[in-house]
Amino acid sequence: MAQATDMPRNETGIDTALGILKQQFGERFQTGDAIREQHGHTTTWIRNQAPDAVVFARSTDDVAAVVKVCAAHKVPVIAFGTGTSLEGHVNAPAG
Repeated sequence: MAQATDMPRNETGIDTALGILKQQFGERFQTGDAIREQHGHTTTWIRNQAPDAVVFARSTDDVAAVVKVCAAHKVPVIAFGTGTSLEGHVNAPAG
């Protein structure tokens, strides 16, 4: 079985997007290790590749705002539902 690999990261874009999202979402923007690890966790053999941050969206407008900022800075967005991934789709190999 192939191992999960990290992908190239857009550090400048990630840093910029995180700063903007922090200003927009305040307390609903989280970068703590436990929250990030929880949202990068899968129920499979793939190792945890935690996201750089988690935004707790309350509406479709919130989701649209996150996607707009991330798209503008070429930063990946990973949707998180109930956290029952068997395929590793919530892993963040590129940040």
